[in-house]
Amino acid sequence: MFQQILIAWDGSRPARRAFDNALDMARRYEAELVAISVAYSPAHAETDSDRAESVDAARQYLEETFTSLEDRARRVGVPLDHIVIEGDNPADDIVNYAHQHGFDLVVVGHHRNRRAGRFFLHGLAERMIAHAAMPVMVISEEANG
Repeated sequence: MFQQILIAWDGSRPARRAFDNALDMARRYEAELVAISVAYSPAHAETDSDRAESVDAARQYLEETFTSLEDRARRVGVPLDHIVIEGDNPADDIVNYAHQHGFDLVVVGHHRNRRAGRFFLHGLAERMIAHAAMPVMVISEEANG
C-alpha cells in the first residue's frame, strides 16, 4: 500500500507518537521510512550570524533527539534515514520535500493543546493537509499526556 513514508520529526511527544505509528506502518508494508526535520531559520534574526546560530542550535537538537529513533527502527528491521533541512515555513518545506521525493504518505504529530513545538508552529498539521497531494496521517498527542 505505502512504499515511501515521511515522518515529520521535531523531538516532541506528538512527534514520538507519530514515529511509533510510522514505524509500525513501515514494518507492516515493508516501506522506506524517512524522518524529516526543519531547522527553523527565523526571518526576523538581526544578523546572518544570529540566523546561522539559531539554525545550528536547532540542527543539533534535532539530530540528538533522533538518535533513539534509529536504534528502535534498527531493532525491528526498518531502515531509517533522517534529513534535516533549513526553512522558515515548516509545513510548506515538508510538503515540498515529500512531493519532490515521491513520498506516498506523510505522518505528522499534532499538539492538541496548541502549544508551539520546535517546528510544529501554528497549525502545521492543518496546513500540511491543505497543501499535500498525498495522504497526511495526523497523530494527536494523548489526551492525558
